[in-house]
Amino acid sequence: MILDDSKGISIEIMGKQHQFTCSVEQAEDLHQAANNLAVMCADIKQNTSSTNTERALLVASINLSYSLLMANNKIEDYQLGQNALISTLKSAL
Repeated sequence: MILDDSKGISIEIMGKQHQFTCSVEQAEDLHQAANNLAVMCADIKQNTSSTNTERALLVASINLSYSLLMANNKIEDYQLGQNALISTLKSAL
């Protein structure tokens, strides 16, 4: 879906330019996310002495997916804790 307030941006990842369309509000965050991904891939390639760009992107993708899963699990744990506290407070009233 292309929004009326969309903006075309160019992002470089692993030495290749990629074109994306996003909202104006998302542009800076997408640039930052691409920079983070580029740094992560460069670190992976350096630490593994690998020259395989696809492998570095795959490892970075798995690492990011795992981090997102852990963050979502933590949020869910906090929500369960808060719901338990709310139930305790309601029963105390």
